[in-house]
Amino acid sequence: MKKMEMKDITHNLRVKIYPDGSRDYLCASLNIFREAGWELTDKWDTEPREATGETDKADSLARAKRRARNALRDIALSNLDFSHFVTLTLDAAHVDRYDPKSIIRKLNTWADNQVRRKGLKYILVPEYHKDGAVHFHGLINAALPLVASGAYSLRGGGKPRKPRSAAQRTQWLAEGAQPVYNLPAWKLGYTTAIPLYGERSAAIGYVCKYIAKAQDKIGGRWYYSGGDLARPLIELYDIDYAAVATGGGDAFDIPALNCRCITWREEVANDD
Repeated sequence: MKKMEMKDITHNLRVKIYPDGSRDYLCASLNIFREAGWELTDKWDTEPREATGETDKADSLARAKRRARNALRDIALSNLDFSHFVTLTLDAAHVDRYDPKSIIRKLNTWADNQVRRKGLKYILVPEYHKDGAVHFHGLINAALPLVASGAYSLRGGGKPRKPRSAAQRTQWLAEGAQPVYNLPAWKLGYTTAIPLYGERSAAIGYVCKYIAKAQDKIGGRWYYSGGDLARPLIELYDIDYAAVATGGGDAFDIPALNCRCITWREEVANDD
């Protein structure tokens, strides 16, 4: 049996293929992407490193957050049935809003039940209120019952508002306002659920920004997810890096490997 060498199982182009046909490309000047099923003793970070002059600890935190954001983005782009942006808050009558361990235990129990009984799919990012209490933002599929709250999310942003009259509601809807719903299944506090509209990537970026804002993990994770979640298809190739480097894209270095990388995205063509 032929002995496998590193050059036989590693490649320099990684392509992530999403269900809508869009693709993310990451091309390296060295073969740093290994085929599935082969384990290496050394690990490296293939995400961009900004030259910020941060300390090693801060730089490590920044890289961990980038990896978490990229993983969350992969899930969000791979599950086209995510239908609502949700906010889940906590009521002190049901859980200590300042105790992450207790909160995550309650969240996991609730989410596991909804996944099994209703087919829920979700990604949720925890965030601290200014007073230190925890709440969640994220995306879910249309598995849970919704109840209209009477409020609307306006195109200009800001907190949801209730119209003063039927005429104002009609005007808001004509301007692209979205109804805000509540999730009765969430018994631990107040909820809002807003249908996804407009550019899907914008909603995904909005969720990912909560990881970017975070100073540390809450309950041990940057985000929580569950259900029958799809991931992007990964394909690896060998390609001429020098030829790719002349075609544009965002370039960055991996100093630990003395390696240069270029990343770019291929969106789905719109026939409209």
